[in-house]
Amino acid sequence: MSSKATSAPKDIPQAVPPIMARIAHVMASFGIAALPRNYELLFEALNGNASVAREIAALGKTPDQASLDSIALRHSLPSHNVLAAGQAAGEAVRVLSEISKTAEENHRQRAVAVQELEEIVARMKRDPVLGISDFASDTVRLLCLVRDILGADRATSAKIDDLQAHLDGLRSGLTVSREALTHDPVTGLANHAALLGRLRSFFQTEAGGRTSALLLFRVEQLKEFAETHPAGAAEKTLKRLAAIFRRSVKKDDFVARTGPDLFCLLLSDVSREIAVTIARRIAVRIAEKPFPFMDRELPAGFLTLTAGVSMSDSARSPAALYDQAEQALGYAAETGIALRIYSAEVAERAGRTYRTGAAA
Repeated sequence: MSSKATSAPKDIPQAVPPIMARIAHVMASFGIAALPRNYELLFEALNGNASVAREIAALGKTPDQASLDSIALRHSLPSHNVLAAGQAAGEAVRVLSEISKTAEENHRQRAVAVQELEEIVARMKRDPVLGISDFASDTVRLLCLVRDILGADRATSAKIDDLQAHLDGLRSGLTVSREALTHDPVTGLANHAALLGRLRSFFQTEAGGRTSALLLFRVEQLKEFAETHPAGAAEKTLKRLAAIFRRSVKKDDFVARTGPDLFCLLLSDVSREIAVTIARRIAVRIAEKPFPFMDRELPAGFLTLTAGVSMSDSARSPAALYDQAEQALGYAAETGIALRIYSAEVAERAGRTYRTGAAA
């Protein structure tokens, strides 16, 4: 387990510009508006999501915004969830408006039918003989009215079925949107937002009864590799890394990808010694494993881990637990060691860094 950079294999292509410069170049070349959601879409395409990259390329020169948004919505990118939710809200308003209009029309028709029947009953009470005679002449008109009501009921039933199907579609779309808000689109792991939610739940229901560990890993060279190689180059590597992290923990443990080169584990009911052992075991697996790259592989040892560990018995809140893991990771990276567990020494170092930054 080492945080020191390993020299890249000779057969890896020369570095291309950093990803933000590449995004700006693509936007200028294709006439794509500099909207935040377009930055995210292009970042996704250039940072390992080959499907998104292919779909954007298929649009050709000067793609329109609706087509770009359509790609992002199909792939459930987080920043487009606001757009998807807005569209769903608009559709829901339209659906409710149609239901209201249909109900109002049905109510009017029934009121007319009731009024007709009340008039017939009143005439029959006044003069039964004449009432029966009048009723005979009203039969055809009343029958037509009843048929209209029954026809409207059938039409309304069909419309309600259609609207129900549409609402089911909206519900499915919103479910996808919620999924996207809490999951990394490349690896399928939970994302940073989902991790914070899990930490909040832990502190509300579990923190008092058992100690858990938060392990924050930086995969050294991964971010630079993704930013300096063609779109899709890092996708298989990220998926294989995700599989290693998943297989290294228990079923009830929580695994997340919280940044381009950051993975996080929340281990339930473990001691410091066990948490450190698991972190080192994962580091060995990753250091020993070759990773796919185009038609060849990144050799074993190209990717290494640096880790920071914090324990729930040292933190009073979800934010504090995550902050302590970040401080430990920062300490490990700064000192060139592979792993650091949060301690008073780490806290003191973080305090010195903060004071220096504030003074500057």
